[in-house]
Amino acid sequence: MIITRETDYAIRILRSLADLQLKNIREISDEQLVPRQFAYKISKKLERAGFIEIIRGAQGGCRLTRDLHDITLMDVINVMERENMITSCLDGDFQCPYHHRYGFCDAHEALAGVQGKLADYLSTLNLYDLIFPHGGPAALNESDPSQDLL
Repeated sequence: MIITRETDYAIRILRSLADLQLKNIREISDEQLVPRQFAYKISKKLERAGFIEIIRGAQGGCRLTRDLHDITLMDVINVMERENMITSCLDGDFQCPYHHRYGFCDAHEALAGVQGKLADYLSTLNLYDLIFPHGGPAALNESDPSQDLL
């Protein structure tokens, strides 16, 4: 399981919306350094997952619909990545030649255990604490007045 660029961009989009303001994709992209073509695609996935709302029209934009305390890193990975296994042999459609020949694969069993522990751990990491380890968007702005990222 690798945190892909798409997942990284999704986290950045959610970080941008943490201040609960309505923002358009251009603002989010510029603020979080996410290419616009990716921001549009990713925001649609985040909307389908119920993390954000997209409001269309001249006064439209995106806004957060779920508390970042209630969204885990594993939730975002699951939304962004169809295949989020640490190795392809854990994918249900994978045909392991070793397992086929010998009827078992100790490496598969060990890696499945690693996958389970990793998924369990990532499910304990809420996005708010991950993104704002020193406090939320207001604390970030107060600590450095010249910083206008959030």
